[in-house]
Amino acid sequence: MPDPAEELLNVYDDTARVVDTRARREAKASGLAVGAVNVLLITRSGRVLLQRRPLGLENGGLWDKSVGGHVSAGEEFDATVLRETSEELFGSGRSPHVVLARDGAHFAELASNRDLGRDVVLRRADLKVNLRDVRHAPQGGVRNVLYHVAVYLGRTDRPLTSYVPHPGEIAELGYFEPGEVDEKLLLGELAPNMAYLWLSHAHALLALPGGEARK
Repeated sequence: MPDPAEELLNVYDDTARVVDTRARREAKASGLAVGAVNVLLITRSGRVLLQRRPLGLENGGLWDKSVGGHVSAGEEFDATVLRETSEELFGSGRSPHVVLARDGAHFAELASNRDLGRDVVLRRADLKVNLRDVRHAPQGGVRNVLYHVAVYLGRTDRPLTSYVPHPGEIAELGYFEPGEVDEKLLLGELAPNMAYLWLSHAHALLALPGGEARK
Protein backbone atom coordinates (compact mmCIF):
# COMPACT_ATOMS: atom_id res chain seq x y z
CA MET A 1 0.00 0.00 0.00
CA PRO A 2 1.43 3.46 -0.89
CA ASP A 3 2.69 5.57 2.00
CA PRO A 4 0.04 8.29 2.62
CA ALA A 5 2.82 10.69 3.60
CA GLU A 6 4.13 10.50 0.03
CA GLU A 7 0.78 11.28 -1.62
CA LEU A 8 1.13 14.39 -3.78
CA LEU A 9 -1.03 17.36 -2.71
CA ASN A 10 -1.76 20.77 -4.13
CA VAL A 11 -0.26 23.68 -2.20
CA TYR A 12 -1.74 27.16 -2.50
CA ASP A 13 -0.98 30.82 -2.03
CA ASP A 14 -3.06 33.05 0.27
CA THR A 15 -5.69 33.56 -2.45
CA ALA A 16 -6.28 29.80 -2.93
CA ARG A 17 -4.34 29.69 -6.22
CA VAL A 18 -2.38 26.46 -6.74
CA VAL A 19 1.35 27.23 -6.77
CA ASP A 20 2.96 23.79 -6.46
CA THR A 21 2.48 20.11 -5.68
CA ARG A 22 4.37 18.41 -2.86
CA ALA A 23 4.36 15.12 -0.96
CA ARG A 24 1.85 15.23 1.89
CA ARG A 25 4.40 15.29 4.72
CA GLU A 26 6.37 18.07 3.04
CA ALA A 27 3.26 20.02 2.05
CA LYS A 28 1.81 20.03 5.56
CA ALA A 29 5.13 21.16 7.05
CA SER A 30 5.84 23.80 4.40
CA GLY A 31 3.90 26.72 5.89
CA LEU A 32 2.00 27.00 2.61
CA ALA A 33 -1.71 26.24 2.54
CA VAL A 34 -2.90 22.71 1.80
CA GLY A 35 -6.39 22.07 0.38
CA ALA A 36 -8.96 20.04 2.31
CA VAL A 37 -12.65 19.17 2.23
CA ASN A 38 -14.89 18.87 5.31
CA VAL A 39 -18.33 17.26 5.14
CA LEU A 40 -21.20 17.33 7.64
CA LEU A 41 -24.15 15.02 6.92
CA ILE A 42 -27.53 15.09 8.63
CA THR A 43 -30.55 12.80 8.43
CA ARG A 44 -34.14 13.88 7.91
CA SER A 45 -34.74 13.24 11.63
CA GLY A 46 -31.90 15.61 12.53
CA ARG A 47 -29.10 13.22 13.49
CA VAL A 48 -25.54 14.12 12.49
CA LEU A 49 -23.10 11.52 11.12
CA LEU A 50 -19.69 11.60 12.81
CA GLN A 51 -16.62 9.40 12.54
CA ARG A 52 -14.24 8.52 15.37
CA ARG A 53 -10.56 8.70 14.47
CA PRO A 54 -8.44 5.57 15.04
CA LEU A 55 -5.85 5.65 17.78
CA GLY A 56 -2.37 6.26 16.39
CA LEU A 57 -3.52 8.89 13.88
CA GLU A 58 -3.85 12.65 14.23
CA ASN A 59 -6.73 13.43 16.64
CA GLY A 60 -6.87 9.70 17.44
CA GLY A 61 -9.81 8.63 19.58
CA LEU A 62 -11.75 11.85 18.97
CA TRP A 63 -15.01 12.31 17.07
CA ASP A 64 -14.67 14.16 13.79
CA LYS A 65 -16.69 15.38 10.82
CA SER A 66 -18.67 12.99 8.60
CA VAL A 67 -15.95 12.99 5.90
CA GLY A 68 -12.67 14.81 5.51
CA GLY A 69 -9.66 14.66 3.23
CA HIS A 70 -6.88 16.42 1.37
CA VAL A 71 -7.01 17.80 -2.15
CA SER A 72 -4.67 15.67 -4.24
CA ALA A 73 -2.35 17.10 -6.87
CA GLY A 74 -4.31 18.23 -9.92
CA GLU A 75 -7.71 17.97 -8.21
CA GLU A 76 -10.36 20.62 -7.58
CA PHE A 77 -12.21 20.74 -4.25
CA ASP A 78 -15.45 19.37 -5.76
CA ALA A 79 -13.67 16.36 -7.25
CA THR A 80 -12.00 15.71 -3.91
CA VAL A 81 -15.27 15.70 -1.95
CA LEU A 82 -16.78 13.14 -4.31
CA ARG A 83 -13.70 10.93 -4.08
CA GLU A 84 -13.25 11.23 -0.31
CA THR A 85 -16.92 10.63 0.50
CA SER A 86 -16.91 7.58 -1.76
CA GLU A 87 -13.69 6.21 -0.25
CA GLU A 88 -14.47 6.85 3.41
CA LEU A 89 -18.14 5.79 3.48
CA PHE A 90 -18.55 3.41 0.53
CA GLY A 91 -15.17 1.75 0.10
CA SER A 92 -15.06 2.94 -3.50
CA GLY A 93 -13.06 5.51 -5.42
CA ARG A 94 -16.25 6.91 -6.95
CA SER A 95 -19.63 5.73 -5.72
CA PRO A 96 -22.79 6.51 -7.75
CA HIS A 97 -24.55 7.06 -4.41
CA VAL A 98 -22.61 10.29 -3.74
CA VAL A 99 -24.21 13.24 -5.54
CA LEU A 100 -23.02 16.86 -5.54
CA ALA A 101 -25.58 19.60 -6.20
CA ARG A 102 -24.80 22.53 -8.48
CA ASP A 103 -26.38 25.09 -6.14
CA GLY A 104 -28.95 25.50 -3.37
CA ALA A 105 -31.99 25.03 -5.60
CA HIS A 106 -30.51 21.89 -7.12
CA PHE A 107 -29.72 20.58 -3.64
CA ALA A 108 -33.33 21.07 -2.51
CA GLU A 109 -34.51 19.21 -5.60
CA LEU A 110 -32.11 16.32 -5.03
CA ALA A 111 -32.93 16.10 -1.32
CA SER A 112 -36.61 15.80 -2.16
CA ASN A 113 -36.32 13.37 -5.07
CA ARG A 114 -33.36 11.07 -4.41
CA ASP A 115 -33.61 7.93 -2.29
CA LEU A 116 -31.77 9.19 0.78
CA GLY A 117 -31.90 5.76 2.34
CA ARG A 118 -29.32 4.91 -0.30
CA ASP A 119 -27.73 8.18 -1.46
CA VAL A 120 -25.68 11.02 0.02
CA VAL A 121 -26.54 14.45 -1.41
CA LEU A 122 -24.04 17.30 -0.92
CA ARG A 123 -23.73 21.00 -1.60
CA ARG A 124 -20.76 23.28 -1.12
CA ALA A 125 -21.51 25.72 1.69
CA ASP A 126 -18.26 27.64 2.16
CA LEU A 127 -14.58 28.03 1.35
CA LYS A 128 -12.44 29.10 4.28
CA VAL A 129 -8.93 30.26 3.41
CA ASN A 130 -5.83 30.44 5.59
CA LEU A 131 -7.14 28.46 8.55
CA ARG A 132 -4.42 27.62 11.07
CA ASP A 133 -5.44 24.13 12.12
CA VAL A 134 -4.50 22.78 15.55
CA ARG A 135 -4.49 19.01 16.05
CA HIS A 136 -3.18 16.29 18.33
CA ALA A 137 -0.08 14.67 16.80
CA PRO A 138 -0.05 10.83 16.76
CA GLN A 139 2.88 10.56 19.19
CA GLY A 140 1.73 13.41 21.39
CA GLY A 141 2.17 17.16 21.20
CA VAL A 142 0.52 19.65 18.88
CA ARG A 143 0.63 19.88 15.11
CA ASN A 144 -0.26 22.99 13.08
CA VAL A 145 -1.14 23.01 9.39
CA LEU A 146 -2.36 25.89 7.23
CA TYR A 147 -5.46 24.94 5.24
CA HIS A 148 -7.86 26.20 2.63
CA VAL A 149 -11.01 24.24 3.50
CA ALA A 150 -14.08 23.73 1.31
CA VAL A 151 -17.05 22.94 3.57
CA TYR A 152 -19.89 20.75 2.29
CA LEU A 153 -23.23 20.11 3.98
CA GLY A 154 -25.41 17.18 3.03
CA ARG A 155 -28.35 14.90 3.61
CA THR A 156 -28.63 11.13 3.89
CA ASP A 157 -30.76 8.58 5.69
CA ARG A 158 -28.49 5.58 5.13
CA PRO A 159 -28.41 3.15 8.08
CA LEU A 160 -25.04 2.82 9.78
CA THR A 161 -24.81 -0.84 8.82
CA SER A 162 -24.90 0.04 5.11
CA TYR A 163 -21.68 2.06 5.14
CA VAL A 164 -18.28 0.59 4.29
CA PRO A 165 -16.00 2.80 6.40
CA HIS A 166 -12.36 3.10 5.41
CA PRO A 167 -10.55 0.90 7.98
CA GLY A 168 -7.40 3.02 8.01
CA GLU A 169 -9.26 6.29 8.54
CA ILE A 170 -12.35 5.49 10.61
CA ALA A 171 -12.58 3.51 13.86
CA GLU A 172 -16.33 3.97 14.23
CA LEU A 173 -19.31 5.77 12.71
CA GLY A 174 -22.26 7.11 14.66
CA TYR A 175 -25.39 9.22 14.30
CA PHE A 176 -25.89 11.82 17.03
CA GLU A 177 -28.55 14.33 18.00
CA PRO A 178 -27.33 17.96 17.83
CA GLY A 179 -27.44 18.18 21.62
CA GLU A 180 -25.17 15.15 21.85
CA VAL A 181 -22.67 16.82 19.51
CA ASP A 182 -22.83 19.93 21.71
CA GLU A 183 -22.07 17.78 24.75
CA LYS A 184 -19.12 16.11 23.02
CA LEU A 185 -17.74 19.56 22.22
CA LEU A 186 -17.99 20.68 25.86
CA LEU A 187 -16.40 17.43 27.08
CA GLY A 188 -13.46 17.76 24.68
CA GLU A 189 -14.48 14.66 22.71
CA LEU A 190 -14.49 16.42 19.31
CA ALA A 191 -11.39 16.93 17.18
CA PRO A 192 -10.43 20.64 17.33
CA ASN A 193 -11.26 21.25 13.67
CA MET A 194 -14.62 19.51 14.13
CA ALA A 195 -15.39 21.83 17.04
CA TYR A 196 -14.79 24.82 14.76
CA LEU A 197 -16.81 23.26 11.95
CA TRP A 198 -19.73 22.56 14.28
CA LEU A 199 -19.77 26.07 15.77
CA SER A 200 -19.55 27.75 12.37
CA HIS A 201 -21.90 25.53 10.32
CA ALA A 202 -24.33 23.72 12.63
CA HIS A 203 -27.02 26.37 12.16
CA ALA A 204 -26.94 26.01 8.37
CA LEU A 205 -26.75 22.21 8.61
CA LEU A 206 -29.87 22.01 10.78
CA ALA A 207 -31.74 24.29 8.35
CA LEU A 208 -31.03 22.27 5.19
CA PRO A 209 -33.99 21.89 2.80
CA GLY A 210 -35.80 18.59 2.94
CA GLY A 211 -35.72 18.26 6.72
CA GLU A 212 -39.47 18.44 7.17
CA ALA A 213 -39.42 15.91 10.01
CA ARG A 214 -37.38 18.33 12.15
CA LYS A 215 -40.00 21.10 11.95
